This record gives sequence, structure tokens and C-alpha cells, in this order.
Amino acid sequence: MAKQKMLVAEAIVRFLEKKGVTQLYGIPGAAILPVFDAIREVSKITSYVVRHEQTAAFMADGYARATGQAGVCAVTSGPAGTNLLTGLYGAYMDSIPMIAMTGQVSTPMIGTMAFQEAPITDMARPVCKGVYLWNDAAKTEEWLVDMWNTATKGKKGPVLLDLPLNIQKQVIEIDIDAIAQEQPEQLPTPTEQEIDQVIALLQRAQKPALIVGGGVILSNATAELEEFVSLYELPVVTALMGIDAFPNDHPLFAGRMGTMCNTPLGNQTLLESDFILNVGGRFADRSVGTFEVFTANRTIVHVNLDKQELGKYFPIDLGIAADVKAFLYMMVDRAKASGKTVPSWEELEAKPTIAKLLADRKEMARKQDFDELPIKPQRALLELRKFLDRDAFVSHDCGISQIWSTQLFETFVPRTFLITGGAGTMGWGLGAAMAAKLAYPERQSVNIVGDGSLGMSLQDLATAAKHNIPVIVFLLNNSLLGLIRQQQNWYYAERAISTDLIYHNEEFGHDRGIDFVSTAKGMGVEAELVTHYDEIQGALERAAASGKPYLIEVLVDEKAVCSMSNNGSIAGVVETV
Repeated sequence: MAKQKMLVAEAIVRFLEKKGVTQLYGIPGAAILPVFDAIREVSKITSYVVRHEQTAAFMADGYARATGQAGVCAVTSGPAGTNLLTGLYGAYMDSIPMIAMTGQVSTPMIGTMAFQEAPITDMARPVCKGVYLWNDAAKTEEWLVDMWNTATKGKKGPVLLDLPLNIQKQVIEIDIDAIAQEQPEQLPTPTEQEIDQVIALLQRAQKPALIVGGGVILSNATAELEEFVSLYELPVVTALMGIDAFPNDHPLFAGRMGTMCNTPLGNQTLLESDFILNVGGRFADRSVGTFEVFTANRTIVHVNLDKQELGKYFPIDLGIAADVKAFLYMMVDRAKASGKTVPSWEELEAKPTIAKLLADRKEMARKQDFDELPIKPQRALLELRKFLDRDAFVSHDCGISQIWSTQLFETFVPRTFLITGGAGTMGWGLGAAMAAKLAYPERQSVNIVGDGSLGMSLQDLATAAKHNIPVIVFLLNNSLLGLIRQQQNWYYAERAISTDLIYHNEEFGHDRGIDFVSTAKGMGVEAELVTHYDEIQGALERAAASGKPYLIEVLVDEKAVCSMSNNGSIAGVVETV
């Protein structure tokens, strides 16, 4: 197609649609209206209005995590842009491809402290992979290609397009078809010598262990991972961002790692190992804890696309800066070339060392089937897992509800356990759950959330109601900022301050503070209260059958705590039940 005349705003929208964008989340305002008008007039992109700008970013982020495609959001200038910053930061920390657009005052007014002007590019630069102050209409073609490649190629991340109002309205000539053509991506691959080194180290190891990080998800390498693990018979321990990269019922799944988001066998497997291969992880602080404990007496090999991550926290024995999908493929190819075939799960289970791993996994699993009241959160999560399909989405905020889930909730399908790993954002999960449901309407989508976090996203129950997004909000209500109260009790001699959310609610005659059921109903969301674990399955069935957004408020034991390290090392996790 030859060049056509169109507004800059139209060019941006047409380009995004050519790239496969079908949904946009945001709130229109005067400075971004040309973009929204173009969405309505020249595209088939569906625009979903939200009730807070941060939710627009959280939905774009959640969409990207669930689909692997770039999520898109748009808001106006000034405070709307600043409200996006937390969402950009969360996506940046976890390398999530996202395109955020903000309106901006017209170029002659920039720097004059005009109404709703904010230096958003300067503010966002530290938490974005790329920022673009779109102050030259003639560079639209160049910048469209560059911003898309920046967000979606290499180590992915969010980009911000700051769009002055007068530039959005300028007419340009552009060939959208030509610039939207996808170019093949060339990622670094391991050398044959590096593969030789890894295989030699594996052969020498007596107790090897594999760490699986979020890079396996980001590179869509879960199939290669499963083949690799089965061929080399390595016990798998998942880092936080890799929780859903490997099926938790696989014979070689050993567990999860970390000072908080762990399983007992996961940490033990690493502590007893003499060789660790980290594929696609970062060795982040909450995953490895005290470096001296983690690195003692073991060889460490690290494979990561980002060269800057290799040896970033402590010295390693071998670092390979490469696409993890390519690494796993080459390792699988070597094994098959030597005559090996991928064993079945039954064949793996029959091997003595793997049979022992399975026995240990069962014996060391944390208790969930509590039959006491108030409901234990562990039991609530057990009932939820029983109800959900294997490919259901569960999204998380931050707090003790997240910790319980990372320790207990089994995952089986990639891109289903949605969580902000680096940022740990309260109020994030509802937006992510809604976006996942919009992307995959046929699959279940649940936001596992505590009452503290839901207080930060509560207004967007109205978004679910308005657009009839049938997510389930599974609220574990202990009327506390539970994780912080636990730390006050453990580390500050029980000097609790500002962590209880209790107050007497005269209107509804209880002391739980917010009446979440009534609040949800007031926004048009079906809701019910659960006080006994026997009621959870029925509530979930009614929620699923409703075909509408639904809140289930589960009153859980305010004294329930989570297992976590008391000395900063993965060896120091105190089991609390």
C-alpha cells in the first residue's frame, strides 16, 4: 500500500492494529482524545474504560503476561500519567512488553507548568525500557517501529509514548503496511563450547538441581524445558517468576525456592545440591536469600538473555548470555544425538531417585486440609484449587495472601499464575484477572486477594460490572495487613501499629470494617460471604454459573501466618503449621 495521509493519532492506532492489538485499557481525557477518537473511527480495537489509571496499566500488564503479546493502555496528561507510573514500574521489573500512551500539552506549552502538564517522560524513564516524547510528527514512522521493537524484542519491557495534543492532530503521509511488517528477531545463542561445558559440569555433579525462572515463560520455552528436564533427569525448583513454567505434577518437580515464596522440598533441594543450573532466572534477593548460604559448596551456572544479570549478585562458575529457548533446544538436541529418547512420566517415576523425590514431595508438603474454624487460608486455597480447571488463571496482589498462594497453590499450565515479582504491587491482581479473562473468555480467571489489597483496587469492581467481565474475586479477609502484622510480631516484639483494618460498621452490624459483599453489590457485582470451608465449593459453583463478575468473601483466621525465613537465608525458613 502506498503512503496515505492521516493524523499522527490515526497512524499510531492503525499501526497498533496491524501489529495485532485488539484491546486498549484506559480513561480518555482532553489531551489524549485524538487517539481515542481514532480508535473509534478507524480501528476495530475495543476500548475498555477503567475507574483508575493504574488499573489501565495493570490490565495491559496482565494481558501481556497471560498472552505473551504486548498490552496497551492510554490515559490523558498530568495526574493521569503519574497514576500510570506504578504499572510501568511493575512491568519493567519483570520484563513485560507493554505500550503506554499519555496525552501531553501542546508542544509550545511544554515546560510552562500548563494545566495538567507533567514531565512524564523524565519521571517514567527509570522504569521504562524506552520513552518517547512525540514532539516531531515527521519522526512518527521511525518512532513507531522503534518503540514496538523496544517493547517486544530482546529483553522485553514497557515503553511510554507521550503525545502532545497538537502533534496528535498533525497530518502526515505514511505507509502503515510497510512499517508494520514483522522482522525476524536474532537473539544470541550459546556456543557449542558453552554447551560442552554445561554437559561436562552436569556429568560431574552428584546432586544437580535446576532453577527455572521467568525467562522460560518470556521466551515461550516451556515445551523445550520439559523435554530437557526429562532427558537429563534434573529436579526442578521454580523461582517466583517461573512458578507456572513447569507442571507441578511432573515427576521431577521438586518445589519452589525463596525466603517466603517457597516449598520445603524446593529449598532443601537447592541446599543439598552440589551443582545449580539457573535457566532464565535472576538470583533475586527473595529467591536466594543470604548469598553466602546459597552459594556455599556448589558450582553455579547461569543462563540468561541479559548479560548484565550474569554474576550480578555473586560470582558464578559459568555464565551464558543467550536465549534460554535456544539453550534448552541445543541441550535437548545433544541428548537425542547421543541416543537418548524422552522418557514417559511413568518411566521416570519408576526410577529410584525420582521415586524418592516423589515420596519426599508428598511427605514434606505443607498441611492444607484444616477442619477448624475460623477458616484457615490454607484450606480456602485448597478448595479453590480443587474447583478450578488446570488452565485457570489466578492473579495476585502482594501480601500474605500472595505468600500463601506461592507456597501452596499448584500450577500446571504456563502463563496462568499472574504475579508482579519485582514490584510486589498491592491492587494489581483485579486488573490482571480482568485482562486475562478478556483475552481468553473460555477460561476461568480468579483474583486471589487480601482485604488490604482489595481496598486498593475496589473501585474497579465497577469496571468488571460495566464490561461484564466474569472474573471471580476470591477474597481472603483477615481484616489485617497480615504479612506486615506478622513481621511486627516476629521482629518488633509484637508492637503492632497501623496494620489492623478493623472498625465497627454500624450500617451492617459487624466489626470487619468494609462490608465487601455490600460494596460489590452496590457496584453491580454479585457477591456472597463464606464463613465455613464447606461453603466454598458451592460459592465457587454459583460464581462460575452466574456468567458475571462475582466476589466471594472468605473470612479467614486472623491469627494464621505464613512460613518464612527469620534470618534472611533459605535455610532459615520457620515452618508455622
